[in-house]
Amino acid sequence: MKNNALKIDQKDNVAIAVHPIAKGEAVVVEGKPLVETIEDVDAGHKVALSEIRKGEEVFRYGEPIVEATRAIKKGEWVHVHNTQPIPGDLKD
Repeated sequence: MKNNALKIDQKDNVAIAVHPIAKGEAVVVEGKPLVETIEDVDAGHKVALSEIRKGEEVFRYGEPIVEATRAIKKGEWVHVHNTQPIPGDLKD
């Protein structure tokens, strides 16, 4: 299978689409299908590789980048509509 997403670190609970991924299409990383999308995901955007609970951190490149503002389903597009900055993460 042709890769259509990147997962950099084992801790990552999202993959980054390298081109648009249509609803129902498999997210393929290193030749392996990981999940099926439940909605369209634009290139450069994140897709959940597992269920992410409300308040749970989203990991990309092995680092927490945002937290979920609601439960995010496996295969769902992860973006500003369902995440927020991690409280206290901003530095002066």
